Amino acid sequence: MSEIIFEAGNDITLNIPKERYEATLRFYRDILLLDVEEKAADQPSARLAAKVQFGNSTLWLYCTGTTAQPATWLELCTNDMTAALNYLHTNGIISEDAQETVPEGMRLVRDPAGNTLLLKARE
Repeated sequence: MSEIIFEAGNDITLNIPKERYEATLRFYRDILLLDVEEKAADQPSARLAAKVQFGNSTLWLYCTGTTAQPATWLELCTNDMTAALNYLHTNGIISEDAQETVPEGMRLVRDPAGNTLLLKARE
């Protein structure tokens, strides 16, 4: 088996309740004056989406009707999805895909503090 590699991705996702989405969008676009581009939502649970250039990272704002509280997802990339999931499982970290709808080919895991990591194969 090859060595499993984990590395930070470039995407940070903020899942925002619909009643706070427009104010959040205005905050990043009109107050912080960041480059914001409204996009088609590519997450099954999202109604609206915006892409924000956030330094070397991309901040994705998703308007969801299912999130009671705002949630942050950090992108984590790996060179071998199957081996990575097995490794994480061996270390007591299980995939939590059943609790959220995620894009195909990606998996959700949580760190011990409950922060969500969106695990995906490195492009």
